[in-house]
Amino acid sequence: MADIWGNIFAVFSIRYSPDFPLLFLMAKSLSKSIKTHLSEQLSDFFDGETFFILGVSGGPDSMALLYLFHKLGAKGLVVHVNYGKRGKRSDQDQELTEQMAFQWGFECCSVRLNSDDAKGKNFQNWAREQRYQFFRDLKKDFEADAIALAHHRDDQVETILQKVFRGSSPVAWQGMKSWDGELFRPLLPFTKQQILDFCESEAIPFRIDESNERSDFARNLIRNEFSDNMDELLPGWKQNVLDLARHGKTYETAVNLIAQQVFKKNTIKLKKYDALPELLKPAILKSIFDQMGLEGDYSKGQLEELADLESLQTGKSLHVGSFQLTRDREVIHLHPNKDVRRIKKKITREEAEQIWNYEGISLILGENSESGPALQLDDSLLIWPLTLRNWESGDSFTPLGMSGSQKISDHLTNRKIPTISREKALVLCGSDGTIYAIIYPLPANNGEWGAISEMAKKTPKSQTFLTINIS
Repeated sequence: MADIWGNIFAVFSIRYSPDFPLLFLMAKSLSKSIKTHLSEQLSDFFDGETFFILGVSGGPDSMALLYLFHKLGAKGLVVHVNYGKRGKRSDQDQELTEQMAFQWGFECCSVRLNSDDAKGKNFQNWAREQRYQFFRDLKKDFEADAIALAHHRDDQVETILQKVFRGSSPVAWQGMKSWDGELFRPLLPFTKQQILDFCESEAIPFRIDESNERSDFARNLIRNEFSDNMDELLPGWKQNVLDLARHGKTYETAVNLIAQQVFKKNTIKLKKYDALPELLKPAILKSIFDQMGLEGDYSKGQLEELADLESLQTGKSLHVGSFQLTRDREVIHLHPNKDVRRIKKKITREEAEQIWNYEGISLILGENSESGPALQLDDSLLIWPLTLRNWESGDSFTPLGMSGSQKISDHLTNRKIPTISREKALVLCGSDGTIYAIIYPLPANNGEWGAISEMAKKTPKSQTFLTINIS
């Protein structure tokens, strides 16, 4: 028992000082504020007997959330993911989570993973992917209403910063929502320090993951080095970053209002669209496509390519996702594309290990490198889960043996795939959108059924392969 509790950080008393009465009142006020906020959030977003999947790591944030759910009598299943990356300390995180869940009246499901499975990959991305997959699977199995997570204000700052650094549009600056229809994050208004103070005042046990102190991941670098330096150089910078969320909402509202003037009843009015500044056109198209339920079915490159809608000749069509854009004199109609069946299949690593099949296409993950006529990729270069989908205008990849990128449309033309069949070609993408392979609808002029990207090619050092068989 001593080992289990040896590294638990909890304070059960406050040393006496002249400021003790003030500190005591501040702690009580904070505790009341956090409890009241969660109670109001539960009332605002959920009705009746709500059941949650609670993600709990054993750290201060998630233990505080678990304690709050306990105090408010909320129902849920506690889920802990043990990656085994820190040996005995990882096991102690699990033991604390299980013990406190039991003590506070919750059932607990602990999942053990082998961190070696993440070799050659970004561990944080892999861990997040695995964790959220378990949460979603259990949500479905238990018919839960939401997944509750302990993200806080400092997490929100880091999330927005990463989106800015990655070049995301202002819409993405809005960051995480308290409730997005699946994920419930009631602690977003509170800072990390406030949560630590809350744990201290309520004597909530928790553990510290020392790997978070290393700056070998983007989020840790922001947290451990960038943040501290900015606190000294530009006090108040965090609030300025959080204000970007409001600016992002303002931008989205303005773009949507302009889109309403251009787009009505599934029709784009070309005269009004043509009058827009060139810089605005991709943003307006994005708003229109998202209204039609096409979010995620187009790329940034495709938006920029489609922005010149005025050049489309009368009677001609373009496709985006499951829709076609067809010009009729001074308007462009958006309507379902009936000629090409739209495909968008998500493929997890676990499914590929068991052989994933879809209408003559099979994916198998393993160590055998004898591919024969099949396409073969180096698994260590893939970012899971993968997606098999129709290619879109604007899509590009780096063909095997090349250093630059090539449009999918140009590649299919070069391979002499008939125009009538090109729209049926499929691409295999990583979760970051990188295209790893193209699968042709019929053999190309060189007799091959597809092409792979230089970004995921196998080498003599490759150990695990994703083999794509096409029949």
